[in-house]
Amino acid sequence: MGRGDVVSALDEAGNRFLCTIEDASPVAAVLTLIPEAEDAVRMSNLPRLALVQGLPKGPKMDLIIRQAVEAGASAVFPIQTSNCVIREKAQGDREDKLERRRKIVREALQQSGSAIQTKILPTATIDTLEKALEAEGFPRTASLRLMFHELPLAEKSLHEYCAGELLPTLILIGPEGGFTSGETDVFKAMGFKFVHFEGTILRTETAALFAMAAVKTILMERAAWTLSK
Repeated sequence: MGRGDVVSALDEAGNRFLCTIEDASPVAAVLTLIPEAEDAVRMSNLPRLALVQGLPKGPKMDLIIRQAVEAGASAVFPIQTSNCVIREKAQGDREDKLERRRKIVREALQQSGSAIQTKILPTATIDTLEKALEAEGFPRTASLRLMFHELPLAEKSLHEYCAGELLPTLILIGPEGGFTSGETDVFKAMGFKFVHFEGTILRTETAALFAMAAVKTILMERAAWTLSK
């Protein structure tokens, strides 16, 4: 590209600009930036989603984070549960992993062009999760909390859960071994609604992307569907 060409750009805060190249050399470029006014309106119409993910083994968490960014998650909350194979213990180890995960988020944002600046949170436990959710704008009294479970525990369909007021929405996915019955009871007390899809049991990394895509599609197409009486 050269002088006079126009390119779309995205800054670290998620703002989009139309940029005209005023001058360019092999080492630098001078751009004129014009904010895309319609982008703010478009962003306001997107549902606010976040993923609560039980820590999987191996490099699966890296993949889950990348996919969550691509799917438009505003936040990812890793959580340590009883059946997690991986254990994040030492403070230094946690800080190193958090910084590496932030790098994965930055790379995924650059690759996907997502305007939603996904935030990766430090690994929580069931005891500390509620405080972390409230701090990031997902309080129990003003958020839709969905727990995807391999057992048929759902009381309503996903469409029925999503038919009410449009609220910040949490998607909870377990690790490879799932949740214990005690953990399931705790999450239910925290306001999570059970979601179950008939058919095969998905891998945790597949379930995260599947759930994000399903919920986002339903919420974004709310004006195009109605529940049958």
